[in-house]
Amino acid sequence: MGFEQVIGQDLIKKTLQKSLQQGQIAHAYLFSGPPGSGKKMLTRLFAQALNCTSLTEAPCGICLSCRKTISGNHPNLVHLSPQGATLKIEQVRDIQESLHYRTGEGRFKICFIQDADRLTLPAANSLLKILEEPPGDLVFILLSSRPWALLATVVSRCVHFSLKPLPADAIRGILQERFTLSPGEHEVIVELTAGNPGQAVEMAARGSCAEKYQEVQELVKELEQGPGGKLFSWAEEVSKRENLDETLDLLFIYYRERWLQRLSARGREAFRLENICRAVLQTKEELEGNVNRRLALETLFLMMRGVV
Repeated sequence: MGFEQVIGQDLIKKTLQKSLQQGQIAHAYLFSGPPGSGKKMLTRLFAQALNCTSLTEAPCGICLSCRKTISGNHPNLVHLSPQGATLKIEQVRDIQESLHYRTGEGRFKICFIQDADRLTLPAANSLLKILEEPPGDLVFILLSSRPWALLATVVSRCVHFSLKPLPADAIRGILQERFTLSPGEHEVIVELTAGNPGQAVEMAARGSCAEKYQEVQELVKELEQGPGGKLFSWAEEVSKRENLDETLDLLFIYYRERWLQRLSARGREAFRLENICRAVLQTKEELEGNVNRRLALETLFLMMRGVV
């Protein structure tokens, strides 16, 4: 099977197929998108296609070259990934000699650079020197979830493909094909993953998404209608959760649905719900920094209660 394995990303797939058919292969490609967006599958298929021996359509997935690429054992395939927190200049230097060495198997030597945004400045500059004068049969494939963190001169040497979120119907189709879920659980996963197929599959595989959404609804009921004195203990308990980010995502979905239901009325309640939605998003942003989780949640819960 070829590029049809990748759901969506039609423009990128057509562009790659056209360049393969016309033999117009660049020396460097950058594939960017969040984790789970399909970068790894798409780039693996592209690497297969570059050395595929099929006379019909590449990648065929069954020729010896394709099978070696799939298994990671193709002699013309080099992988570079972070050692610890970064990709170091020593790593780039270590592969330079091997990149110029041909095995005689396959048309292209291919170098994958995983998490390319984690290249140190010296490593990025060392890579840039190779990109400026690459061997004719060498293709770099860079993968990144943070392309803005890459050296601009490196990006400028690459053909950049940015993977886009899939439509909600495409995510629903993936879930319906692979899992048995309730309609409510489908919708929660679709909302939470925002068009990211990998995250949707992972969340569905973990299960209990509907139960988590029900827990958030019960939490809202406690905070809005329960004893006011328990608000601070709830903030303490929720702040210790490992899945706090997911809890806030579910809170946002819950309040956004309530806001949409009351939007046509344009009353004070709709305005309050809109403000709570904004507050949830602001809290998520604050928690990415060095803030006190409990105090941030106390402020949010007081707003949900209507105290502030």
